[in-house]
Amino acid sequence: MGGNCNVFLGWSTFSLTVTLIRNNFVWIYRVMELKATTLGKRLAQHPYDRAVILNAGIKVSGDRHEYLIPFNQLLAIHCKRGLVWGELEFVLPDEKVVRLHGTEWGETQRFYHHLDAHWRRWSGEMSEIASGVLRQQLDLIATRTGENKWLTREQTSGVQQQIRQALSALPLPVNRLEEFDNCREAWRKCQAWLKDIESARLQHNQAYTEAMLTEYADFFRQVESSPLNPAQARAVVNGEHSLLVLAGAGSGKTSVLVARAGWLLARGEASPEQILLLAFGRKAAEEMDERIRERLHTEDITARTFHALALHIIQQGSKKVPIVSKLENDTAARHELFIAEWRKQCSEKKAQAKGWRQWLTEEMQWSVPEGNFWDDEKLQRRLGLSPRSLGKSDADARWCTGRNDCQCTRRDSRSVQ
Repeated sequence: MGGNCNVFLGWSTFSLTVTLIRNNFVWIYRVMELKATTLGKRLAQHPYDRAVILNAGIKVSGDRHEYLIPFNQLLAIHCKRGLVWGELEFVLPDEKVVRLHGTEWGETQRFYHHLDAHWRRWSGEMSEIASGVLRQQLDLIATRTGENKWLTREQTSGVQQQIRQALSALPLPVNRLEEFDNCREAWRKCQAWLKDIESARLQHNQAYTEAMLTEYADFFRQVESSPLNPAQARAVVNGEHSLLVLAGAGSGKTSVLVARAGWLLARGEASPEQILLLAFGRKAAEEMDERIRERLHTEDITARTFHALALHIIQQGSKKVPIVSKLENDTAARHELFIAEWRKQCSEKKAQAKGWRQWLTEEMQWSVPEGNFWDDEKLQRRLGLSPRSLGKSDADARWCTGRNDCQCTRRDSRSVQ
């Protein structure tokens, strides 16, 4: 090993070049150091009076203190001139600043230019690495979200954490990424996901929806007997796991259901066996079945009522098939049972008859015949034709007529209204 020491312009700055011959290779290390002058050190009374440039950082030290500043934490370097001496200022994250005082001004300038060039050269090399990490992160996000599919809230749940982990591994401070042309655009895209991920998701889905409405314009015109309007088409394209569509009767909700099933098939997002349409009534389910066969040309998609689905599930797991009372779907039968039970209660219990007479005459303002009014056919028809004539909903009527111990006195009647 051999070495030589060259002193530059005074005695506050020196450059040390060390030559090491090892394994037939010549390794040359150059260390540049800046020191405060004797008088500057005495007057400044600062903990740091010297600085040494390292391969990827800078070390400032004094008689009792030493501080190592890695380049990947350094945000800026400032060279300032005081009344007599020079000053170097190293800016770090969280508004922290490390200063070196009492150095000869000319030497301070030379040291600063050398350090700044070395730091910027290192930063340029690291920016290439950072750019690759950012682009890789955006590629992963694109793969996860997909430009050609709807982005759900569940899919974005881990995106921010994924970005933060990638940023923590960058060789440059994130505060400096805007400085580099090769990092700026990718960094801004990552920032958009970090700052307001919901806005980014909505923006993505809006762009996706517009693209799908244009690309599949023929589908939305032909999937139903009448072309879907924009609101219906947007509901069909929406890919959230659950979606509430509020619309009035006859506004096209069934058309949206049929079109949604067709959309899932056309996009390959589901097979016919994976699609289930549910309706509250048998008639509505039969209508959907017919529309599916007519518009989608398949019989593999089934529409069921909730009760039919429950029976189907029970049948799959049990040999015992439950029997559902016809009263569940037969309104006339329910009313017939109600009238029979009502007549029985009134004829057997005077309190029941008295309570009903009082309720019908005082509360409902009906004309009730004298004597056994429960045998009056006109009154029976009036009671049986519409449960709402009693001030009850269909659900209330089913509750009342489905009980063998129905005690519909005046007090009870008020409680079920």
